[in-house]
Amino acid sequence: MIAALAHLLAGRSPRERGLLALLVLLALPVAFVGLVALPLIDARAAARADLETAQAENLWYRARQSQIAALPVAGEPGPAAHPAPIGPGGIEGRLIDAGLRPAVRLLQNAPGGAVTIELGAVPFDALMAWLDQAAPMGYAIGTLGLTRAGPGLVDAALTLEPLP
Repeated sequence: MIAALAHLLAGRSPRERGLLALLVLLALPVAFVGLVALPLIDARAAARADLETAQAENLWYRARQSQIAALPVAGEPGPAAHPAPIGPGGIEGRLIDAGLRPAVRLLQNAPGGAVTIELGAVPFDALMAWLDQAAPMGYAIGTLGLTRAGPGLVDAALTLEPLP
């Protein structure tokens, strides 16, 4: 290969050989800069930009830790909306299911969507178990009055108010 290059240069004038040498001396650095150095500089600038973006996202994430901790966990149910009040008919059905319907003296609508109930001589534990179900019925206990009617029995007067 060197012999071929020497033969090629031997046929040229000294001025042509000087210009070819100058061309090679200038072309190699330009080729190096264009093919190696500039792509490396661009890649480094892109890497720096990516690093700055990642650091900014990390700072944003750290600043929002309290908000992120308050988010609901995937797969867990979120806060449930209160059910709609079921009305006197639904309440009567629940009283029948609990075995308290025979003791009902009064079951009527009251102002504001509330329901007034009076029960006579009901077992205290059965009444309390039934009152625990007020929220699933869409109500909260507004007023509750209990009077002893016998051993383990109470007379009850209560008002159920719709949940807000």
